[in-house]
Amino acid sequence: MKYRLRYLQHDFELSLGQFVIGRAAECQLSLDDPLVSRRHALLAVGESDVSIEDLGSRNGVLVNDEQLMGSLVLKHGDRIQIGSQQMLLLRARDDRAQTQMRMEAATTADAVGLLGNLADKAFALGRGAEAERILSGYLDGVASDLQGGLQVSDRTVDQAAEYASRLALATGKGRWVDYIIGIYTKLNRPCPAAVVDGLYSGLRKVDSVDRQRLRDYVAALKKRSNSLGPNERFLLSRLEGLERLAALK
Repeated sequence: MKYRLRYLQHDFELSLGQFVIGRAAECQLSLDDPLVSRRHALLAVGESDVSIEDLGSRNGVLVNDEQLMGSLVLKHGDRIQIGSQQMLLLRARDDRAQTQMRMEAATTADAVGLLGNLADKAFALGRGAEAERILSGYLDGVASDLQGGLQVSDRTVDQAAEYASRLALATGKGRWVDYIIGIYTKLNRPCPAAVVDGLYSGLRKVDSVDRQRLRDYVAALKKRSNSLGPNERFLLSRLEGLERLAALK
């Protein structure tokens, strides 16, 4: 029976034999995460099952939120956490959207907490590039889920946007402003107030932004302004001001 491992929108087909997960480049799945050991965990793939073993890692392995002791035979849909990274074991024929949504509901909050703590420390030390390295994979995963039509909670989107606005300010890269506009364009709703505040701060620091993307986003919101509540209309007015500010760059 064929199995695959899903990680950040990528499916890794598991061939018979050993599949090592860790931080080292020679691992079959190499994770850029300071919480992951060089050789962290081993998947042993057989004809009819897949088992997982902790290779003496510093921070251990969680399976379905339980600490792994020794080795364990995995089942379809089992959630694996290695460092701050989340992954799913799937049988090859199972549906992608349903399993992805189950994974997000069960694990997103924990993953963001671990990554957020590391990123917050990097921000506090003025290490914008390090914070970007920690967060970019997670943020790209949120955007990819949205573009793929998967269900992503408002809380997850707003938290991702707040981190992106901090990255824009810390790195001076306009791509993080564009990232925020992109995810809320997909949702066709105004950014929350905290994110708008971050956009104003970030826009003054970044090298350049996609002005057309911002114009299209504001225009789409204006088309449905009659359906917006008072708070959303206020946010729209602030986004119009942001568009004017971007035109001056």
